[in-house]
This record gives sequence, structure tokens and C-alpha cells, in this order.
Amino acid sequence: MYRYANGSILADVDVLDEEFLLEDTQVREEQVKELWFCLSPLEKGKNPLNCWIYGEPGTGKTAIARFVLNQFVSVTPVKMVYINCWEKNTFYGVLDRIITELRILGPEKPATSQKLDILQRYLRDNSLVVVLDEIDRPAPAERNAIIYNLCNLPRLGLICISKSSSTILDLDERIKSKLNARKIEFPRYTPEELVNILERKAEKALVQGSWDRRLLNRISELASGDARIAVQALKDAAYYAQKEATSRIREPHVLKGWNDARQMNSGHILNKLTEHHRLLYDLIKERGKILSNELWKAYLERCRESGKQPIATRTYPEYVNELASMGLVRTRRAPVKGRVREVEVC
Repeated sequence: MYRYANGSILADVDVLDEEFLLEDTQVREEQVKELWFCLSPLEKGKNPLNCWIYGEPGTGKTAIARFVLNQFVSVTPVKMVYINCWEKNTFYGVLDRIITELRILGPEKPATSQKLDILQRYLRDNSLVVVLDEIDRPAPAERNAIIYNLCNLPRLGLICISKSSSTILDLDERIKSKLNARKIEFPRYTPEELVNILERKAEKALVQGSWDRRLLNRISELASGDARIAVQALKDAAYYAQKEATSRIREPHVLKGWNDARQMNSGHILNKLTEHHRLLYDLIKERGKILSNELWKAYLERCRESGKQPIATRTYPEYVNELASMGLVRTRRAPVKGRVREVEVC
């Protein structure tokens, strides 16, 4: 830990951690009410309404869902299991996590069908909410299997969280009908909303007089509605100011903090992706700007050099689209004939 001549600017650094929920419900009041409404039948022992929460990264989807559920389970006997589908992207993996979290399995290791029976028996006398975060990650067949099997269980509610509402359209029609989810949109934060979030964070996390609203406006402007990056940028800016032993955060600290936060966010996302996503991203970053057909050729060459089996030709555009949807790269139509795009790192 650094020691600074003028003391610490950070009064409570934990407030700026991603997992700290500084009730941003003032901004998301509508979504909080809708989510609570969907859960409310559980208070009378009835089946809850399934939810499909969607919105771009940094719009508070997971934070608000977990906040509402933590509040709900604190006043009801309902249990909650949170599952990140990046880590558990098969029905077997999801079921195993639920069983493990509920601690309803003995020392034996039964088959999947037996685990499903064990969970069904548990739900005769208990209610459960399962959060499937990043539900767009599992392959379509596995996503269908996860939702279909869980929807068949009594007294179990599903909260699916994804980047887009379009993922629900890819479900099998029977499963989509059975899920019958209420859609809850989390739009991008407006500049004013983001400044208000940052202000509430700064009031608790930073020493009085070390920041001003003008700097928060600058961070909001840079973050373009992404609260996760904005809060990380504020945290990094405070660290830079401390390192210089100054009593105030200034714009150069904000710019350095923003750059660090953006790189950290990109690294966090890339670590969750496949090696082929990372390989494509590295090639785009190396070239600065590249045409999609040239990127494909460079990718095949890099796979040959490293002895990797390349992805299928038909899958390649999906990988580039995924990088773009996560804000890692941007694409635009290239000024050449054909369906060629120009790709560059954001």
C-alpha cells in the first residue's frame, strides 16, 4: 500500500468495488418495482412470474437483480441461487450448481435425472428463484434444455439476464411459450443519471473536497452510459491523484483512470471468451484497422502457425459480431464492393 504525504483521497475504497451495491435503485426504480412484482406471488406460496432482464453492459442488470433478490429473500423463506452461465453453460452444470448451493445432496453422486428428482422433491415444500446471468452464453440447444427443464419444476422462478431481448426469440417456440417471461429493459444510463450515481459513490468513497461535479460530468461523458466503466474510472483516477500526493482529483487523473478502466474492462471480457475470440481481437489490435476478408485470412494463417483448428467459415461472422456487441471492436461497411466490413478496436 502506498503512503501519501497529504493522506488518502479514498475514504472507503470498497464503495467503488463492482460488487458493492450503493442502491442505485433511485435511477432504476421502475425496474425494481417490476422485478418485485414478478416475485411477489411467492409471498403467498404461488409460482412467480419469470423475468427476462436485458440491456447493454454497465446498465445495472445484475446489480439490481441481486439487490432486489437479497431484499426479497431477507423477508421471505424463499431461497435464491445465482448462476453465471459463462461458468455453467450446460443444463448439467446449472443443475449441479443449484443442488450444491441448496445442499440437498448427500455423499452419493447420482445421475442428472436423479438430481432433477431430488430438486423436484425439495420444491414440494420450498420456493426457489434461479438467476441465469448471461443466459445468451450457452449454445442454443443447451439454453433450450436449461430453460425447459427448470420451467417444468414447481415453485421455481427464473430470472434470465442477457444483453439483448433478441436471445429470447431464438428459443424453441414451445419453450418460449412455457417460459412466458416478462421483459424488463435496462436502457443505457443518461449522462445525468450516471453523474448522479457517481456523485452518490463519491460522497461515500472519497474525502470531501477531493472531487467536484465537473469531473464527474467528464467521466460520464467518457463512459457513454456504462456505469461499470464510469465507477472504475473514478476509482483509478483517485488512485492516480493519491500517487501524486495531491489533495484533489484533476482531469489528467480522470483521463488516465478512464484509459485504465477501459483496458481493464476489455481484458475482463476477453478472459471470459474463447481463445478464438481472443485471437481475432489480437489480430485486429495488431493491424489497427482491417477488412473482414483480410482478417479471416490472417486468422487462418495464425491458426496454421500455432497448430490450432480454426472455427468454421460460417461461424466467423458470429465471432466478430460478438466482439462488436461487447464493445471490444466496432465495424462499419467498407468502401469496397461486396459484403465486406472494416473492423477496428474500440
